[in-house]
Amino acid sequence: MRYIGLIVGLVLGAVGMYKIDYVLYEGLNYFGKYVFFAMFNLFVLWLFWFFYKRFKGALQIAMPILFGLVLMLIGLKFM
Repeated sequence: MRYIGLIVGLVLGAVGMYKIDYVLYEGLNYFGKYVFFAMFNLFVLWLFWFFYKRFKGALQIAMPILFGLVLMLIGLKFM
């Protein structure tokens, strides 16, 4: 039960990151864009882990879900 927030948040975040990466990938035309996308996606995964480890109780479930929801809404806004 403790991991449900992390799993749901990661699924929502994956949808949002796919949409964001899809839009940004076409706009960047330099060699380092692959490194940029790798580091940006790893940073987002680190944020999920940070929100999961930082809070206790109900916030430990809610914060990754909220962050994933915000990320998904930003991704849908880009489309």
